Amino acid sequence: MRFKKYTSLAFLLLIAAFAGFKVQAQPQPVGEPQILLKQDGINFQAPVWSPDGNTIAVTADRYLGIWLANADGSNLKQLTDEDAGYGLSWSLDSKSILTRLNTVQNRRRNHAIVIYHTDGKDPQLVSEFRPKMEALPKWAQYGEKVVLIQNDQIETFDSWLDMPDQFKSKPSQAFYVLKSNEIAKGMIPTNSTENISPFEDATYLNLEVSPDGQKLAFEVYGSNLYVMNVDGSELVDLGKANRPDWSPDSRYVVASVSEDNGYNITKGDLFALSIDGNHRINLTDQTDLIAQNPDWSSDGSKIAFDVPNEGAIYVINIQQ
Repeated sequence: MRFKKYTSLAFLLLIAAFAGFKVQAQPQPVGEPQILLKQDGINFQAPVWSPDGNTIAVTADRYLGIWLANADGSNLKQLTDEDAGYGLSWSLDSKSILTRLNTVQNRRRNHAIVIYHTDGKDPQLVSEFRPKMEALPKWAQYGEKVVLIQNDQIETFDSWLDMPDQFKSKPSQAFYVLKSNEIAKGMIPTNSTENISPFEDATYLNLEVSPDGQKLAFEVYGSNLYVMNVDGSELVDLGKANRPDWSPDSRYVVASVSEDNGYNITKGDLFALSIDGNHRINLTDQTDLIAQNPDWSSDGSKIAFDVPNEGAIYVINIQQ
């Protein structure tokens, strides 16, 4: 009887362990990637899903213009034809897009921070035009503020947007920016920064904060892709990969792994990389597409990416 009792207990523990394993299942592609956006004469690139998952924003060659489409690729329309597509980011309510606007007048290049609205309202010029703006503007304090690193100093601007009700009572929120050759943690309203860089004299690229606010993913120029805690601890090397974007549950990043011939990219696959460095899952090995610039939807069900030699945006369904 004692043997049967212990056997039953072991069986129950095995079931519980298996159930837990299913919850932690790895992301896997479902079917082959499908074309989401393609149009003659336009080379679409760099897709970004809105937080509500209903809209996708893309730009084109040289980051000229911003287009919007429904999540299924329908109702494609141009939001602007200006040089404003590089590094765009959505507001939390999925109604506005923050970006850096670039212009050339009398052979002089100038830059300003601008917010475009998807409901037809006129764009908001957040900052005056200036001849130098090396960094990209970032949302801060849940979209109430915009921050910019300029000459190693933090500038803060009002966005004049109404924050979603669920964020109005929340405490001050940290933000994370690239500041010269360091990763900096900043706070509002003090505009103070703390250097949390893991390496000295490194050049950091493509810094992304996890949805749960606990991790950072970033590239080191000439080296690899890394993740670490927001306090700079627990650094994990994820190997060669570019342009990371987080899964909604903050357990994986998706990034492109590419090969080139010195002139052009000849191969590109998307990999889901677990943040502990133990899993490296090829999501596009069933195709010959040169997959670049992935962006994971907020519900985790799909990843959009561009194929530069086709000028098209593709989407692949994901099961977790």
